[in-house]
Order: sequence, then structure tokens, then C-alpha cells
Amino acid sequence: MLVNNSDPIYYWEAPSVDEIGATIEEFLKQLTAPTWIYIPGRDHSRCRAITTLLHGNEPSGLHAIHAWLRSGDQPETDLYFCIASVKTAQHPPGFFYRMLPDCRDLNRCFRPPYKDSEGVLAANILRRLCAVQPEAVLDIHNTSGSGPSFAVVTNTDRRHKALASLFTQHLIITDLKLGAIMEFEEGGFPVTTIECGGCHDPHAHQLATEGLRRFALKQNLFDYHSINAEMVLYKHPLRVEMIEGSEIAYADHPIDGPDLTLHSDVEHFNFGEAPANSVLGWLGPRGINCLTARDSMGSEHIEHYFDVHDNQLLTRQPLRLFMVTKNPSIALSDCLFYLVPVDDCHRHQSR
Repeated sequence: MLVNNSDPIYYWEAPSVDEIGATIEEFLKQLTAPTWIYIPGRDHSRCRAITTLLHGNEPSGLHAIHAWLRSGDQPETDLYFCIASVKTAQHPPGFFYRMLPDCRDLNRCFRPPYKDSEGVLAANILRRLCAVQPEAVLDIHNTSGSGPSFAVVTNTDRRHKALASLFTQHLIITDLKLGAIMEFEEGGFPVTTIECGGCHDPHAHQLATEGLRRFALKQNLFDYHSINAEMVLYKHPLRVEMIEGSEIAYADHPIDGPDLTLHSDVEHFNFGEAPANSVLGWLGPRGINCLTARDSMGSEHIEHYFDVHDNQLLTRQPLRLFMVTKNPSIALSDCLFYLVPVDDCHRHQSR
């Protein structure tokens, strides 16, 4: 039964297969607001938690939860699912909006002040996580562009690496503070973000489903020997953003008007190496001044990594790019992509 308890999140205990619906769309229709789902485990002394749908256009986590609920399996520990941006995901045409117009990005709201509706919801999620004290929290997302899966953490300890290994061999360590849930450290439990791949990629849904199953059934989440020996660490990426008021386009040739035209196939750089002098696109009259790439201390690095020749935007050195998007609204409201110099990418070293 869905219970409100007079707060912004509904509570649903151990829903049956018949209650959740046969498809993810039917499952989503059962939800009327942000919802916590509780599944009793074999060991009631421990629990684990998963948050997903912080962005309404990223359905892989919901696919994974639906598949788990339909399996009828019992998890190793008590299990909590938090399905957040329900109304955003339901808004026609469905799984289309990252956040609704005039609303804040929920995954930028997990730090004070918690004044608006998104902030209140974020504070509520954190309060409930602290109340149940999970062994670990996974936050499952889709990437804003096509590309392979990866995990993002703020800490490189064994716990975070082991959680990432349930899903992927790419682990990004960031010191950027954006208000994301994975930055929350006050609870004492590790929070790891999982980016499963593109939102329309069936492989991303499968990866989320299989990773969730490993997370739910594994007796010891933090076994050092379970850490993927092939894991590659990407340290302290920079966000490449457009200055407010800029315009962007995607094409195979420069377009008059926009401040930046990115190559129509720019997504192929996701987690591949962009060698020095790679052409990413073309700049408008403002040149490189429409772009910024600041580190966690606020220092600007855009001209350290990029050059301009005949209005072409070129890489100055070999880079790894990720979260490259061809969605102009995300490119303008969030970022174009993240970068890490190739020299700052290293394989995990086992003991």
C-alpha cells in the first residue's frame, strides 16, 4: 500500500508482482509522487539503498527496480528504493524531461539551503537515508549522451571501488561540488553514482538490472578481491561549460549565428581518446570566450586544454572526454562534457 505519512515522499512496503504492473510504464503509473519502496531481506540487521530517477529522462534505474520486483527474489539485506522525479518522468511524452520547466535539477539540490520544493525533497531523501543507515547507497543514472557506463565517486576507498565494480570498469573521482547526492558524506555511508549509458540504450537497462541484482544479493559488498582488476581511474575531471547566454548547434560544418557548432558525431569521443589537435567543432565571433572549464578552486583552464585555429576548436593535448551530449538543452543548462588528460587516467592497482 502506498502511504503518504504527510511528507513529500510516499512509502510502499513489499509490493507484489500484481501491484507493480507488467511493464515499466504500468509501474510508473502506479506512482503518484516520489516513492520509497521497502523490500525485507534475509538479514534485517543490515540494509542497502538505491536512488534513481533523480532526472526524469533517465529510466534505466527504474527498469532495474521493476525487474527486481518482478523477480520475487529476496535480497541479502533489507533493501530500500527511492524513486524521485516521478511527475517529471510521467510528463508527456514520458521520460523526456530532465526536470520540468522552471524547476531545479534535483541532483544539484543535495546541499543547503533546502528552500524550494526540489530542496525539500532532497533534504527528505537524505534524512531518510540517515535514519536507516544503509551499508551503501547507489544512485543510478543514464548518461546525457551515448557511450559506455561509468561510476562517479568523491572517495577512492575500497568501498567505493567495490560498488563501482558491480557495474563498470570506468571510475571517475571528482572534487567538484555541484550539490549531487554522491557528495553527501555526513551520513557515514558510501554513495556511488552509476551512469549506465544512454537512456535509449537497451544495454544500459540490462547493465542496471544486472548490477542491481549483484548489489542486492552479494553477501559482502566490500570484498577487496571483487574489485575489477581492469578498472580505470579518471581523476579530477573538469566540466566544460558554455557561458550563460551562449548558443550551440550540432552539424558537420560551421553554422553562422551560434557561439559554438560541435561536430554532429562528437559523441564518438565518449571515453575514447581525443588526440592532440582533434577538431571538436567551430567557434563563432566570440571565439573561445564562450567556453569555461574551472576547477574546484575556481581557476580557469579552458586555454590550457583547447586551442583555436581558423575558428576550429582543437584539443591541445590528448584528452579523455565523457558525458559528451548532443542534447542542446543539457549542453546549455548543465555542461558540454567533462575532460581528463590522458596522463591522469590510471588502472586500479591490486594489492
